[in-house]
Amino acid sequence: MTFMKTVLAASTAVALSASSVWADTKWDLSTAWGANNFHAQSAIAFADAVREETNGSVDITVHLSGEIGVKITEKLSSVENGVIQMADMLLFLQAGEAPFLGIDTLPYLIQGQDEMKVWLEVAGPKYDEIFASKNQKALYYVPWPSPGIYTKQAVVSADDMAGQRIRAFNATSFTFLEKMGAAPVELPFGELAAAVAAGTVDGAATSTSTGANSKLYQFTQHFNPLNWSMSPDAVTVNLDAWNALSDEEREIIQGIADRMEADFWAASAAEDTSKTAILTENGMTVSMADDSLKAKMAEAGKSMWADFFKTVPEAEAIVDAYSAKVGK
Repeated sequence: MTFMKTVLAASTAVALSASSVWADTKWDLSTAWGANNFHAQSAIAFADAVREETNGSVDITVHLSGEIGVKITEKLSSVENGVIQMADMLLFLQAGEAPFLGIDTLPYLIQGQDEMKVWLEVAGPKYDEIFASKNQKALYYVPWPSPGIYTKQAVVSADDMAGQRIRAFNATSFTFLEKMGAAPVELPFGELAAAVAAGTVDGAATSTSTGANSKLYQFTQHFNPLNWSMSPDAVTVNLDAWNALSDEEREIIQGIADRMEADFWAASAAEDTSKTAILTENGMTVSMADDSLKAKMAEAGKSMWADFFKTVPEAEAIVDAYSAKVGK
């Protein structure tokens, strides 16, 4: 072998070695939310930061509104099976794959971001265990604004809630409203305005985001941010894809997730604040629950906790540990 061939061979070996460490990696991240949603915007900001700080060696493409063909209830299984490398998933919608993930919908359990932080500290190891069993890990969590009720008449006390015909948004909210003394209604959201106008429904349970975006102020006059639950999205990554990265790439990406998570939580809080302002600017009156209504929420919520423990027994010790920390 000539000297030049030796040099070329050595150079090629070095280049191949370097490319194995800093290989160009392309990942798909699926989110169910549209471009104007703060969760989607957070995912895009995260992907941009990863691309920049890895000098393009890890390129994440965020696919909005399910455009990549992954259903909102199939995020967990799709990441597990490598159909996509990453997903932004609403945890309770994955409960079909892992029943514990439905726990955040329980009323009176997680109320507000401060309690969500404590919840993730206590329940974090259980989430880690579930994700690991599904061949993935969570990079960060972001909470949704809490649900409240939109009504034609002010609802402040437990007595005010009695008999209110309120459109529920899922089975848990239906049961909760029923236990609160309301008369919950199953109704497609698109039919809500007509039902309220016709007098067959008094209002709806949903977040400030949905309320403002759907202009519920056009046919209801009062909003009570009951804050009865708070649900997180999790952004997870397939473990095979994660482990294929270099140590340096993993360290950079985890560092970005840890650093940006606080900004994403702030975006969630800002969403709630800005959408509440839209409601009031359009004539809605915001009322807060009195002690009787709060007590009713606690009673209804804890009875639903007990029912959940019957089907997911391992949840009880976690909820007990959490409750001790937050005083419930």
